[in-house]
Amino acid sequence: MLNEKIETCSEIADLDGLYFIWKNLNAGVSSIKSLTNLRLHHKGKINLNIDFALLLFEQLNIVYLESDNIQLRNTEIKKINFDLLSYQDWFSKTLLDFLIKENVISLAEITYESQIDKYVLPRFNIKYKYACYRNLLISLSIIEKSNEGNFYIGDLLSNYIVSENKIKRKISEAELLKKLEEQRSLGETGELFVINYESKRLSSRKDTNKIKRISIIDVTAGYDIISFNDDHSNSLDRFIEVKTFKGKPHFHWSSNEIQTAKIKSKNYHLYLIDATKVSDTSYNPLIICDPVSYFEISNEWISSAESFLFEKIDI
Repeated sequence: MLNEKIETCSEIADLDGLYFIWKNLNAGVSSIKSLTNLRLHHKGKINLNIDFALLLFEQLNIVYLESDNIQLRNTEIKKINFDLLSYQDWFSKTLLDFLIKENVISLAEITYESQIDKYVLPRFNIKYKYACYRNLLISLSIIEKSNEGNFYIGDLLSNYIVSENKIKRKISEAELLKKLEEQRSLGETGELFVINYESKRLSSRKDTNKIKRISIIDVTAGYDIISFNDDHSNSLDRFIEVKTFKGKPHFHWSSNEIQTAKIKSKNYHLYLIDATKVSDTSYNPLIICDPVSYFEISNEWISSAESFLFEKIDI
């Protein structure tokens, strides 16, 4: 549960300040007074508001506070001898778990900007009253402020979202979601195949690690994977929509995907993946470049409207 007292402090601590508290608690310091005295005699430069930092630790269920006394809640934590980087990783994950659970951060609003190859958290995502958490996230390099006032998210939060999505996918009401789960699984199989396929296709490049599944984080992007067109590309310039099928080649193409394909033109590619052949190392998918233009003149495909959008108008 959020502690409203914390929200009155804009700057709680930096990484060194948080680590200072951790090291001393782990060394046996058990009172706020002793911790404050150690802070006064500390020679290094740290940004630390002890009272609010301890409230944060209590909120994150790391410590128990009673009057002047401080106790670590989990005695097993005492056995962990964190260095600064491993502590940053552990504390950042603990903080993220809490802030996402308490809806301080909404993962659903994260988007992807291909021009700079970064995921973006809109500035309005974190409310003004949560400035203390926003500043702490920046201090821990979990997010980075952009020139437009939005926030770029770092690798930790990106990886966190991917991991969380994988966990959530394992939790479903089997009977109700069986068909949807089969479709999702089929789509994931195709996307993972394409990631591997692209890495092989561009094997002479040294930066194939930049090829990524955008669909995991930004479902509104209009494509699933971003890659390079060829070995000479100076930036991620191939936008790939993956369609996985069984049987005769077929796929559903949303209006958002079509609109994105129109904008990206020759940089947009449809990869049609036969799910029964992905285990064949020699298998090459059907790739359609600039599909909007392609389907306008192709006589090898037919399209049919399987659903219609109805909107009520005011009369």
